[in-house]
Amino acid sequence: IQQLKILGKTIPERYTDVSVLFLDFVGFTVLTQQMEPELLFSELNEIFTTFDTICEKFECERIKTIGDAYLAVSGMHTKNEQHAFSITSAALEMREYLFKRNKTSEHKWLCRIGIHSGPLMGGVVGKLKYIYDVFGDGVNTAARMETSSEPMKINISQSTYSKIHLRFTVNKRAPIPIKGKGSMQTYFVHDHKK
Repeated sequence: IQQLKILGKTIPERYTDVSVLFLDFVGFTVLTQQMEPELLFSELNEIFTTFDTICEKFECERIKTIGDAYLAVSGMHTKNEQHAFSITSAALEMREYLFKRNKTSEHKWLCRIGIHSGPLMGGVVGKLKYIYDVFGDGVNTAARMETSSEPMKINISQSTYSKIHLRFTVNKRAPIPIKGKGSMQTYFVHDHKK
């Protein structure tokens, strides 16, 4: 805000080691055709509000939602040496919330989650509508982790795995082709280690 007041613009900040979570819902297009707009908005609002509460609990920060997609980070504005652990814990709780919700809800929400740990940049973009956004390789790779995930699974990159594998049970996947990255080793996270 001070930069905008003084300079009329903001200077993007670079973060060298942050964990990024991307989540979106499977079959969202079908849901939009089946549900009344008011109900769809109400359900999304309830789910995303719960996700926000979970993020706050684990010292993560929601950056934005785009339709049915949810983007959050850990270790960016608040220093957190355990950012990969925090965001993976948040992802597990988000998924567990949906499992429980689906048992009693008429509409079933199935998500895909992707997590990557690495560098990114953040800053305010635009002049007519100021929006804080994040961009860079860390964000792009997290998005690729999400698109290469499976329903109700949490897919993580090698860099996230190297930070959390001692604290979570994980399943190594066969290397998969990632757009713009080539073949990458990824892992499914199942739960906290007992």
